[in-house]
Amino acid sequence: MTRSEIISRFRQENPEITARVITTTVLNSWLLTGDKEFCAEVRCIVNTGETISTSENDQSFVLTTEIDKFFDVDTFPGGGVLYNGKRLEKTTMGLLDEESENWRARASGTPKKWYRRGDTLYLDRPIDSNEYDLTVYAVLISDDWDSDVAPFNELTYLSPFHYGMVLYLTKRAKAKIGKGKGALAAAAEYFAYTKWAKGQLGGNKYDKILFQPKAGMYYNQGFRRRR
Repeated sequence: MTRSEIISRFRQENPEITARVITTTVLNSWLLTGDKEFCAEVRCIVNTGETISTSENDQSFVLTTEIDKFFDVDTFPGGGVLYNGKRLEKTTMGLLDEESENWRARASGTPKKWYRRGDTLYLDRPIDSNEYDLTVYAVLISDDWDSDVAPFNELTYLSPFHYGMVLYLTKRAKAKIGKGKGALAAAAEYFAYTKWAKGQLGGNKYDKILFQPKAGMYYNQGFRRRR
């Protein structure tokens, strides 16, 4: 659906909210915000891995500078952060503190872990050469939805989720006009929809998972009948 079609659908489902109650100009403004909120919540716009050049002794990278429209690191299986084509482990400063109190003073070497604070990506040690690059898989902020086209960067694989914008308008509108229980119900429906959409899109990233217990963890000798 285009923006005007979404507004038309919203008017059909909420006939009491006429253009006199809430103008189309206001709805357009809400949709510009809603598009970005939905894409962030559902994490539906991702890149295919951004290459970031490195230099000797680099240990931090401002991701909003390195990646256009950066929102978050996409840590679904197979994503995250790679160095020299090898996946680094996601960690936190707290976990690094538990491993070694002096990790901040580590000599340069090959990084094995990464963490994020704000828009900056940090490695667990400085890089000891400029031979290899980082690859960062990222969730992106959507483009401004400021014309009569489809939402979500007009990506066709996201067309099944256009109705989410109708629900977003309903949520905002009913809260605006003070619909009480109706506003709460509309908000609950919208957030349930985003949860469903996120689950559907997650199916494109998850596949079969192998669960393999540690050696000796389970040992089935079968059942023996007592005599």
